[in-house]
Amino acid sequence: MDKVIFTYLENSDDIIISLSFKEGTEFGIDGFIIQRTPKYEFLLEPDERGASIEWEEHDDIRVLIDEVYLNRKEVKIKTKGKVRIYQFDITKLPDDEYKNLIKLFHIINFDHSIKVEIG
Repeated sequence: MDKVIFTYLENSDDIIISLSFKEGTEFGIDGFIIQRTPKYEFLLEPDERGASIEWEEHDDIRVLIDEVYLNRKEVKIKTKGKVRIYQFDITKLPDDEYKNLIKLFHIINFDHSIKVEIG
């Protein structure tokens, strides 16, 4: 399981949760990015709305998040459609960063389109 070494969290027109790792891991320093842009979501078809995973592997495909499980040790993210589960170790994150991560998962899930479980 890849260890998250830091996060980048943004709550503006775009809601962004970025998990960063050491180089040499699957996602490397570029990280694993979850993004949502509520301001423009109305332009999308209803089944395309929600938080999505952004990285080069999925440049042409919108991969939506279905479920998130988060506790002090790990975060698990399950996608919709072609189901894939991503699991990351977050034990290296400081407590304040972990608390902010929880807050932003609640904000990004403003419409309850994701099953979010905090353990």
